[in-house]
Amino acid sequence: MLAIEKALFVSLCSGLSSGYRWRGKLTEPVADEKLPSTVLLDARQLAELEALYRQEDDDAVVIVRSLEARADAVLAEPILSVTDKTGVSEEGEANDYRSLAKYWWPNPDSDNGLPYVRRDGEVNPDCYDERYDARRLIDMAESLQVLSLATWFTRKDAYRERAVAQLEAWFADTETRQSPHFRYAQTIPGHSDLRSPGLIEARHLIYVTEAVLLLESASALPATLSATLREWFGALLRWFREQDKGIGAGRAHNNIALWYDLQCLAYAWFVGDEALARYIVTDVAVVRRHDQIDLDGSLPAELDRANPLDYVTFTVAAMSQLSRYGDAMGVPIWHQTDGDGRSFQRAHDWLLQQAQAQESREAGQRLLVQSGAEMSSTQDAASSLASSLTQDGGDDLVLQLGLLNRLNEARRRMLEARDVESRRQTTRISELERELASRDKQLKTLKQGKEAQRDMENDKQMNARLEWLEKELVRAREARIKELHDVIERQQVQARDVEKQRELQQKVKEHKEKLSALESRFNDARRQFDTQLAETSDAKRALADENARLVSELKQQQSENQKFKDENQKLKEKQSTESEKSKAREKRLNELLKSNEREMEKLLKAFRERPKTVTTDDAKSREEIKKLKQELRSHQRKIGRLQETADRQRSRADYFKERSDKILSSRSWRLTGALRKLTGGGSGKKR
Repeated sequence: MLAIEKALFVSLCSGLSSGYRWRGKLTEPVADEKLPSTVLLDARQLAELEALYRQEDDDAVVIVRSLEARADAVLAEPILSVTDKTGVSEEGEANDYRSLAKYWWPNPDSDNGLPYVRRDGEVNPDCYDERYDARRLIDMAESLQVLSLATWFTRKDAYRERAVAQLEAWFADTETRQSPHFRYAQTIPGHSDLRSPGLIEARHLIYVTEAVLLLESASALPATLSATLREWFGALLRWFREQDKGIGAGRAHNNIALWYDLQCLAYAWFVGDEALARYIVTDVAVVRRHDQIDLDGSLPAELDRANPLDYVTFTVAAMSQLSRYGDAMGVPIWHQTDGDGRSFQRAHDWLLQQAQAQESREAGQRLLVQSGAEMSSTQDAASSLASSLTQDGGDDLVLQLGLLNRLNEARRRMLEARDVESRRQTTRISELERELASRDKQLKTLKQGKEAQRDMENDKQMNARLEWLEKELVRAREARIKELHDVIERQQVQARDVEKQRELQQKVKEHKEKLSALESRFNDARRQFDTQLAETSDAKRALADENARLVSELKQQQSENQKFKDENQKLKEKQSTESEKSKAREKRLNELLKSNEREMEKLLKAFRERPKTVTTDDAKSREEIKKLKQELRSHQRKIGRLQETADRQRSRADYFKERSDKILSSRSWRLTGALRKLTGGGSGKKR
C-alpha cells in the first residue's frame, strides 16, 4: 500500500484523530466554515493544525517545516506525464496509461520469454520500468498530496504553481495529458486479453481528488482548471461503468471489486453525482458484505493468496475508505451488519485477531531461536578445542593438559547452560502445572455452585474480599460509564460536525455549480466576443476597401451630379421657356376665344336685331345661318385644339418637373448614403 493508504488505514480503522491532543492548545475553536472540503483527510484536524501553525506552536511548526522539506524536494523533480514513457507500443497511443501486471514473469521455457507466466506474491521489477507508467502515477499522486498539504498550511505560491502545473500536465494539456481510461493497465506480454484487475492501479487518483479538494479549499486552483478536472474524472467514471474492463472489475469477488466501488464512489463524489454515490453506499455495500465476508469475519477470497494477511489488510483498507464516504453522506456502513452478523467491522476485528496471533507465534519462535543459539555457541567452542587438541599431536604434555582443562571447562559450561535451561523449562512447566491446577480448582469451584457459595459466606475473609471486589467493580463500572458517556459525547460532537460538514459541502457544491454556470456563461460570452472581434477585423478590412470604392464612387457621383445640375439647369431654362411660350399661347388663345365670343355675340345680336318687316330670301338666310354655324364650329374646334395643346404643354411641363425632382432626390440620397458610409454614421450594421 501507499504511505497515505497506510496512514488512512490506521486513522479510519481506529476511529481516532491524531490531532485530538492539539485542541487544548488552540486559543479559540476553529469555525466550521474554515474547514476544507476533503473526505478521507480529516478536515477538522487540518484546520486546527493550520490554526496552531498560525499561532507559531512549536509542534505545529516542526510538522509544517518537515512537510515543506518534502515539498521542496518535489519542486526539484521534473513534472510528470504519461507521455514520458520510453519505447514504442504496438497498441494504443502515447497518451494512454500503460503498465505491466506485477506478478507475471518471462517464461523460462521459451526463447523470447513469451507468454509470461504467473508467480503470485513475487513482484516483477520491470513493472516499475520507464517503459510503463505505474511508477509515474504513484509519484504524481504522492507529489500532489505533499504539494496540496504544503499549500494549505503555508499558502506559498511556489507550491501552488507547481501543483497547478502538474495537474495541467497530467489532466488538461492535450499533448501530455492521460486519456481518461485504463484500457492498457496491467497488460501481460504474450496474452491478448485485457485484464479487469488492472483498474486497481487507478486507485491512486482517489488521492488526487483529495488533493484537488484541499487546493480548492485554499483558493489555489483556477476555476477553468477545476472544471477541466471534473470533466476528465466524469469521462473516466463513465468509462469505468460502461466498458467491459470496468464492468468485469465490478463483478469480481475479491478486493478488486471493493476498490472498484471505492473509485466509482470517490469520482462520483468529486464530479457531484450524488445519486450514484448514494447508490453505491446504500445498495452495493450490502452485496459486497454478503459476497466477500464470512460469518467469522474472514475474507475467503484473500486467504488463498501467497501473502493472505497482506491482501486482507489491503481489502479492509478499501472498506475503511468506503465507510468514510458513507459517514460524509450520513450512512454509517462501517458498523452495519447483515442478518447473520457480517460487517466491515467484523472483518477488521478478525484481521486484528490474526495479527495478534501471528505476533505471539513470532515471539515464541524468537525465544526458541535465542535458546538454541546459546547452546550451539557452547557446543561450537567445545568442538574447536577438541580439534585443536587433535591437531597438536601430543608432543607437548603441558600444552595437551592445558587444552584438556579448557575442553573440560567448556564441557562444564555447556552442561551448566543445559542445566540452567532445564531448570528454566522445569520452572516454566511447574508454573504451567500450577496455573492448570488453579484453573482446575476454579473449574471445580464453579461446578460446586451453591455449596461453594455457602462456604464462602461462612468465611469472613472471603466476605471482606467480596465486598472489596464489589466496591472495585462499582468504581470500574462508574469509570466505564463515564468513559462511555465521554465516547457518546464525542460521537455526538462528531455527528454534529459531520452534519455541519455535510451542510457546508452542500453549500460549497451549490456555489461551485453557480460558479460553473458563471464560467460557462463567461466562456460563451468570450467565444462570442472573439468571434465578433474576428468579424470586426474582417469588417474593418472590408470597410477600408468599401471606403476606397465609395470615395471613387463619390467622386464619380460628384462629377455626374455636376453634369446633372447642368442638365437640370438647362431643363429648367427650357421648361421656363416652354412655360413662357405656353403662357403666351394660352394668353393668345384666351384673346382669340374672347374675340370669337365677341364676334359670336355680335352675330347673334345682329341676327336677333334684324328687322322683322324686311323680307329676305329664305334660302339666303339659311345659307348665312349655315355659314355662321360652320364658322362657329370651326372656331370651337380651333379653341378645342388650342385647349388640348395647352393641356399637353402643361402636362409635359409637370412631367419634366416631377422627373427632375425624382432625379434630384435619388442623386441626393445616394450621395448622402456614401457620406454616411465614409463617416461611419447612419443606420446599418454597427462596426
